[in-house]
Amino acid sequence: MREKAEYTIKLAGDVFNGYTVEEKIWQGATSTVYRCSGSGRYGSVVAIKVLHPYRNLPHYVKLFIREAKIQSRLNHKNIVKVYGTGRKDHLVAIFMEYVNGINLRMAFQTMDMPATTLLRLFIELTDTVDYIHKRGIIHNDIKPENIIIGKSNGLLKLTDFGYAEKMGRWFGKKNEYSGGTERYMAPERTKGMSDKRSDIYSIGILLDEFLKDKLGGREEIYSIIVKATQKEPFKRYTSAAELKFDLEKLYIGYQENRS
Repeated sequence: MREKAEYTIKLAGDVFNGYTVEEKIWQGATSTVYRCSGSGRYGSVVAIKVLHPYRNLPHYVKLFIREAKIQSRLNHKNIVKVYGTGRKDHLVAIFMEYVNGINLRMAFQTMDMPATTLLRLFIELTDTVDYIHKRGIIHNDIKPENIIIGKSNGLLKLTDFGYAEKMGRWFGKKNEYSGGTERYMAPERTKGMSDKRSDIYSIGILLDEFLKDKLGGREEIYSIIVKATQKEPFKRYTSAAELKFDLEKLYIGYQENRS
């Protein structure tokens, strides 16, 4: 822990590929994200995600660079844009779009988020997940901390593709990208297996945690959650688009009942 603290203090104020590191905005188990400004190739303000020095081993660097490559190929308004990677001495970083926002958990705890706002956000999320699935990618770590809500525009941004997989390639066997957050992880993921329905399971857990109680006991949300979080993947929604369709119906019905 001392190494992490010293590292964070030393990096603030440093210049990294033309950008001055200004402040830490998030820290996880394997990396720290900083807001930076400067005159580099990616614009005046960026975020950089720096792999912790004690993770600077070939295997972890490979996975870190792989994450950047996957995310940089995705172009969607609800996905944090990755510009590229860079190195400074022994450090490796991912350069990405800076989003002035907070994660879904913090937003839920500190902001007034009525049911209609949350429904809109989850419709955005399912649309985003459908987009990545159609491009052959499974996110594998959909959780509140990886969903950023813009402070000024309320726009949802999905990030952190560190456990992402190519669809179908590894289903049914253990792979080196297995991992995630247990609370939001589909049962098959604990065995090293996943497909697009694993992401749907994670969204179902989020719906149960953040939206269910806001809707005042509407039966539709319970049936949506039950279908999304079935233990057997073949019993869940077949696609994020199908889940989005049911959420949109719920949104329309909820709005009509309130008017």
